[in-house]
Amino acid sequence: MITLENFQPWLDIDAINDVMKAACVEAAKTPRALYVFMQRYVCYGRTFSSSVPTLAGTISSSHLLQDPTCSVPMHAGRSMDVAAKVLAASIEEFTDPRTGVSHGTLSYALLDKLAEYANLSQAEINTIYQSGTWLSDIISYVKTAYKAESDSLESLVSAIGFHVATETVGDNEFGIINDVLFSQHRNNSFGRFIRNSKVSFQQGTVSPWYWIVIHGTSDSKGVELKHSAEAFAALNYVVRYSNVSEQQIIEWAGQGFAEFAYIQTKFFQQVQQELRTLETALAV
Repeated sequence: MITLENFQPWLDIDAINDVMKAACVEAAKTPRALYVFMQRYVCYGRTFSSSVPTLAGTISSSHLLQDPTCSVPMHAGRSMDVAAKVLAASIEEFTDPRTGVSHGTLSYALLDKLAEYANLSQAEINTIYQSGTWLSDIISYVKTAYKAESDSLESLVSAIGFHVATETVGDNEFGIINDVLFSQHRNNSFGRFIRNSKVSFQQGTVSPWYWIVIHGTSDSKGVELKHSAEAFAALNYVVRYSNVSEQQIIEWAGQGFAEFAYIQTKFFQQVQQELRTLETALAV
């Protein structure tokens, strides 16, 4: 059975956690830096959310995943079963059960409040959005990593590996953001601002920080834990429904893990660099 331990050669979780923490520490220095960080993070995260259904669709159209125990070969296609395990990560992304809106809408509600906290004008918000040109290459990289060819098992498994790595690190990612940006500042002006703020939707009213904590904190496991389990199930289904060895599947998926480690590190390093430049400019 394929587990996270199989991918240690391709994914140094502690190293990635350190990079994420460093960027969050930089973001916590000023209200403006916090907004810039979260705006970049929302754009980055949306790319993953929108790419998962595309990958699931590609998998479901493949004829390479067959149940060898099926007595009628023409009835043995199991690509939809594998695709379902990948698509599972999108269900709550598109409809949060408590609020009835997408995670994208929840993230924008948080950005609204962070802009209010930083006292940003519409013109300043526009400038921040327009200055994030470095994100384009990163977003393109993520989209490419999620793309797969339905007639190439190696391509499919590499993309699934990228997805598994994403869901595996996601729990840590949101936990670090919550700890560094909120928990450590719970009793200062930002913590009080968040605790006293609410955002309302048709099905209910929640904290603007709700979007962060539903993914997981250091004290609780959120949706990412379930998504990770489903993603690993997809890989193990590929082993069951293909004629390729488990070791080969691990190596192909490892390519996706390595790609994720690279782009995750690059994103957080670059946003940290941008925030440092912003801090220097404000100090002049």
